[in-house]
Amino acid sequence: MVANEYKYLVSIFLFDSTNRIISPIEKSRDQYKYQLKKGLYTLRVEMNAGITDKVITVNTNKAYWITSDLSQAPLSDIIQPPQQFSSALLSGARTETYLSSHEYYTHPAIKLSKRNTFIYNQVQTKKLNSSLFIFLRFPSIDKYNSLRSKWAKSFYKYFEIVNEYGELLLSFDSKSGLQVNENDGWLAFNAQLPHGIYYLIYRGSEPRQIPIYVFNNWHTQFFMTLGEVPLFGTTRIFMSAKREFNPKAEANKYIDILLDKLQNGDYSVDEELIEIAAYGKYRSPMLGLICSYVYFKSRQTKSDDLFRIITQNMQRVILKDNDESPDLRALSILAAEHFDKTNYRKTAIKGTPMLRIGLEAIKNASLKNRALIPKNSINDFISETLYYDSPFNTFKPIPVYKRPKSSLASEKNMNEIAFDIHSESRFLIDMNEGGVEKEPKELEPKIDKFSLNINGYLEPNLISFIKSSETNSEAERNWVRTSISGLLSKNENLSINDISNQLNLSGNTITRIFDDWGKKIKIEKKKKGR
Repeated sequence: MVANEYKYLVSIFLFDSTNRIISPIEKSRDQYKYQLKKGLYTLRVEMNAGITDKVITVNTNKAYWITSDLSQAPLSDIIQPPQQFSSALLSGARTETYLSSHEYYTHPAIKLSKRNTFIYNQVQTKKLNSSLFIFLRFPSIDKYNSLRSKWAKSFYKYFEIVNEYGELLLSFDSKSGLQVNENDGWLAFNAQLPHGIYYLIYRGSEPRQIPIYVFNNWHTQFFMTLGEVPLFGTTRIFMSAKREFNPKAEANKYIDILLDKLQNGDYSVDEELIEIAAYGKYRSPMLGLICSYVYFKSRQTKSDDLFRIITQNMQRVILKDNDESPDLRALSILAAEHFDKTNYRKTAIKGTPMLRIGLEAIKNASLKNRALIPKNSINDFISETLYYDSPFNTFKPIPVYKRPKSSLASEKNMNEIAFDIHSESRFLIDMNEGGVEKEPKELEPKIDKFSLNINGYLEPNLISFIKSSETNSEAERNWVRTSISGLLSKNENLSINDISNQLNLSGNTITRIFDDWGKKIKIEKKKKGR
């Protein structure tokens, strides 16, 4: 039963025709029992700020059971609550809790989660104990058939996977390295991969880039439902110790609900859920990670001692040898803020978190520690191209190119590959340790440009350009650039720090945008001079 499997996260209410709440005469882990008279009733299921109503008609005065477990009572005495939906093909232990878990999707997902569809490296594969499984599908065959006639290209042809440097791992266009079922509407990708960050990129009408981290000694499982365009809000990412998707895994069900809580801005966690996460993190680190995110964001303090242990175990035991995971870096930031400490690494973060709450934590911390988000790093760029329709971190694709073979491209000094968004020229960002530019030796004390008033830092023609209607109508306009323009139009006596704090963005992002506008002015001048 929906309410019984997640009784502390889901609430069930029964209303009569006058909207009066009916109280159950019996309530247990397995069932709700009501004594009802003939008439119309409304069964309401509330899950993480989401409400589903079901109108029911009672034709006989007697006792009824509200449950999804059809073995609890005769069918004539059972009222089934509305079933839930998840792209992750989850199912209940005794019955189908999720209406979307069709067998024609669930069976191939289980089968293909256990074996390769793509061989990354024949030699390395034998040594790897980490993998990435991606399963994309439609809500149902009926929905798929209603959409497929409208497409010029098959649903899978707009996707690709790249590594952290933007090097193409696999384009889905060729179907090579995939299992695709064009009759039922699903695709599967599975490969043993070195641990680190990868990106699933969609190049269709609404392009999107999604970070997926493959943890050493864990198997990452990614699910998403498709429609006319991918439904990015349905994204679900799990971690499993075994290379196998288990639709009945209890931890995945809690993760599914916690992700809904995140998306709805609900940061409440009760003791029962905390206890489940504390024990379940060993079977599913994603459960421990998300629950810790939510707890630290909630400002609760009752379970501080437990979450100190959970955080330490996540970093030092369960996910050890994954120190560069952006989500673990973000978790350490939130933990330090929650426990009022400052002992987290303040060097540049390589890559971006899977969860949007992690990116927000990094952005917040970068207001005081700019080295976390260096100029021209991925977290700099996506700060102004982020989408908010998913609990996971999704953003407009960032053009990158293959890492050049040169002395500059050593693993020690290369943290990011990025691009110049105006000139479209690709280049390698060569950053020093910590993502901070080395200071030149000088006798004069260095002026902090971040604290200077804008009118004392930028050229007057650049300020005029930023405030002009030309800036506000440029093709790449977004809320960040529009907001900067609006702030300066009202007050030029602002500093970069002032703008950074008001917009909750790293000062490095503000200066990079100023640089972009400066380049635009130079380009326009050259055009006029011809």
